[in-house]
Amino acid sequence: MKKQMLSLFLALALTGCAAPGPGSTSAPAESGAAPAGSKAPASASQEESGYDRREAIERPEIGAEVVIDPPYDFDPAEMVPDDFGDYFTDCDHPTQVSTYKLAEGTDIENEVTVLQGEEEGPTIYIVAGVHGDEIAGWMTGNLVKKIGIRAGTVHILSPANRWGAEADPRVRYVTEQEDLNRSFPGDPEGNMAQRVADSIYQDIQRVDPVFLFDLHEARANAENKDFLGSSLIYTDLSEMSDMYLEMLMATESGELCSERFNFYGPGPIGSINNTVTTQLGIPTITVETYRGYELERRIGDQLDIVEYVLRYYGLI
Repeated sequence: MKKQMLSLFLALALTGCAAPGPGSTSAPAESGAAPAGSKAPASASQEESGYDRREAIERPEIGAEVVIDPPYDFDPAEMVPDDFGDYFTDCDHPTQVSTYKLAEGTDIENEVTVLQGEEEGPTIYIVAGVHGDEIAGWMTGNLVKKIGIRAGTVHILSPANRWGAEADPRVRYVTEQEDLNRSFPGDPEGNMAQRVADSIYQDIQRVDPVFLFDLHEARANAENKDFLGSSLIYTDLSEMSDMYLEMLMATESGELCSERFNFYGPGPIGSINNTVTTQLGIPTITVETYRGYELERRIGDQLDIVEYVLRYYGLI
């Protein structure tokens, strides 16, 4: 029945009709609910670290204090994906790794890492950390730089908002209140966020991937703000409806991620999701992990979803 309901929602979304329930951005579904189906066993590394990624928590009350990212006892720079669970464990294929600069020599310079497999295959682009304080997103992007792929190409921009990620404390914005994820497609003559957005957008257009990942994190519950929890956001499903539905059902059954993920659409105007989908026609999914969970759990969920998509497209 649940699969039939999701299929109906996706059919409505594909025809441009409004769909009630958890797919509506104006009335987001509750997150943190216990997933349906059996719970996946913890991996060896999860057991060693002493936390259970399948343990869900309740949605917090509006205004409730949530401790975001207390000190953790690991160094992500020294770690690889399978330090967080059973992720990319068979991805040791010979891979050519290279980098190139965006806006080289300017105040908005950033670096893209490219993984090139030995076999021909599609290209996927990962943009991680458009918001600098959403650390599981860009930590995951940095971890994926260390994998091997069998075929195709992966471009990884992480952290996309390096200025916010490098600030102390980390911040959402590029500078002051300039939100990079409301600035696409950008403006080469605009403010800093608009210029950064333009450099990213132009590179995605140049690369022309078959799919774009946008790795984010969802904030705690607040007045007049949508509570996204753990969710997969889309703008247009016409080029990826099967994969999207399969991923949602895998989170529902416990085969994928630590809990059931919500589904929302479309992405906000000015977001990379909405802009790349509508203007470039590139299928895009924004991954949101709920920041009330432990960092290890959120990184694990991000890695799980990225690995799923890379396997779906035959890169690993």
